[in-house]
This record gives sequence, structure tokens and C-alpha cells, in this order.
Amino acid sequence: MAEKKNRKTKKLAGDKSIEGRRIDWINKLLGPPPANRLSLGIGDDAAVWKPRRGYRAVLTVDSQSEGTHFLPGWLSPEEIGRRAVSSSISDLAAMNARPALVLVSLLLESERTENYFRKLYRGIAAACEDYGALIAGGNISRGPLSITITCIGEARESDITSRDGLRAGDELWVTGTPGLANLGLLHLRDRIFGNSSSPEIRQAVAAFKNPRARIVEAAALGRTWLPHAAIDLSDGLYKDLLHLLNSSSNQGRPEIGIVLEKQAIETLEPLGKLCSKVNRSPCQTVLEGGEDYELLLAIPPGRATTTRRKAFDRKFDLPMTRIGTVTSDQPGLWLKIDSSGSLKQLTGNGFEHF
Repeated sequence: MAEKKNRKTKKLAGDKSIEGRRIDWINKLLGPPPANRLSLGIGDDAAVWKPRRGYRAVLTVDSQSEGTHFLPGWLSPEEIGRRAVSSSISDLAAMNARPALVLVSLLLESERTENYFRKLYRGIAAACEDYGALIAGGNISRGPLSITITCIGEARESDITSRDGLRAGDELWVTGTPGLANLGLLHLRDRIFGNSSSPEIRQAVAAFKNPRARIVEAAALGRTWLPHAAIDLSDGLYKDLLHLLNSSSNQGRPEIGIVLEKQAIETLEPLGKLCSKVNRSPCQTVLEGGEDYELLLAIPPGRATTTRRKAFDRKFDLPMTRIGTVTSDQPGLWLKIDSSGSLKQLTGNGFEHF
């Protein structure tokens, strides 16, 4: 009887589906979750988690699909996985929330090899580890390559930064170099820089392939710069500025507008240098670009002091650039085009993900 039982046990173990074998592999890759962070994780129907006392849960979800967000051959499997996690966690950075858990929903064609799957998932797991988030579960199914990342974060209610807090007089600041990822995308798609491979071009391609969610930077800015509103730049500056304006106008406050500084945008590097190579406008590239995942923040006047800017730069080695102001004089979106103060009203489109 014992022998028959052993044979049966071996047969059941060997009959696991592809999904079951992959879940076993994921469990081995990730190991057991820390007991103080997750009550119940991978292997059950759902995960069980509770935010720390005094904190609120902050939730977001984002998808990355082949043929929509990237084309075959653009990214390695590891880069696809890392990029999917960063694009979702970037929403938490905009809210000044700390990522805690990630749920991974993965569609993968049956033709993809097991090696491809493992590289893809290792990229997901590595990014989660970088951001301090635990993978708490998810789903694996057959279909065109697509990764949906649901992120659960936590933040003290007083620390949460939303889109709807714009006030007249606020200064608009951006982290990093918005527009750079768009140039990287265009080079991957259209080879706009030809066969050149300068450090600046590689930087643009890396900005698209390996964006970084500004979680720790957002926390530092939240403590010292005290932003009234924030958003991550995924839809291009034009659309994301409209998101801020529309959210703030829904609060019943007096109508406001935004004036961008053309000269300030043109100082963003290496954006200006790269745009000059292909006869593109830096302003247009930033306004219509997308998927930078940098932060756009409305900072109260006088908070971005020289001392605070130097401290931020020393800690993060990341440029912060003031690109505009919020005004009660000019409702809508405007671009100051010269030193005399001439304004041009902005219209147009932002980045389309599909």
C-alpha cells in the first residue's frame, strides 16, 4: 500500500500544469514573506495585509502590453518586467506613498519559452525588491504578452499629495529630464539619430527602457518642499498639466492658469542638445512626450530655496528645474516665449499609449 501511495504522490506532482509549475518556481524565487508585513501571501486565493497603524492604503494599477507600449525586440524580458513595475509604482510616488505590495497579472503566449518567462519574472521581482515592495500574488494566463501590475502602498493621510491642490503663486518644478524618454522611443521606433550612439542618445534610450519611479525623492520633497499638488509625467506635460488644472478647478476655488517658461524647458539637458540634432523643438517634445515617469510638483513660493535645492542635488544627483508658475491672471495653459513676457496659449495633444 505504501508503494502505491508513493506512486500516486509522484504522479500528482508530475501532473502539475504549466501555471502550477511556474507558481512553484515563483515561490522558490521569492521565498517566504516577512511575517510582520504579510499575513497570507502567494498560494492562497487572496493575500491578507493591513497597513501600519495611522496609515492609509493607496492603490493603483497599470498595464504594459507588447505592440502598444513597446514593440518586439525593443526590450529584453528583464527590462519589460522592470519597466512594468516602475510605471505602476510611479503613481504611488506622485501621491507620496510608500509601495508595500504588488500583484502581478501576466499574459504570455504559449510559444514563449520557460527561460523567457523566468527572465521576465526575475525583472519584475528585482524591481519590486529595489522599491521595497513584496509580491503578494497575481495570475498567470495565456495570451498576447501583457503585464498588469497592481500596487498597494501606504501613507499617512497628512502626507498624501493629490492632483487637486494647485494654488495661485505656486511654482511648477520637475524632476529629471521630461521628454527624454520620448526621444528614446522615437529612436527605437524610427532611428531618428541614425546609427549614432553617443552617451546622450544612450541616455535617452535608457530613459524609455528603464524609467525610475521617484519614490524616495517624493518622500524627501514631501518633507521639506511641501508640494500642494503632484503628478507623474506619463501622458506628456501638456496632458498632465491639464489633469492638474481640471482636478483643481473641480474644488470650487477661483479659476487659475499655468504659465510655462520656454527658456527653462530649453535648458533641460541633454534634451536640448538631442533635439538640435534632429531639428525638433524641446518644448514640443516635452509637451507631447510621454512615459517619463518624472514628477511634476506645485511648490509653494519660497520653499524651493537654494539650500534645499543643493541638499536635494547632493542626496539624489537628480536635477530639479522650475518650469512655470500657477497664476490667477491667465486661466488656461500658456507658454512665455521670450524675456518680454509674451504669452502663447497652448493647445494640442499629449502622449497616446494606444
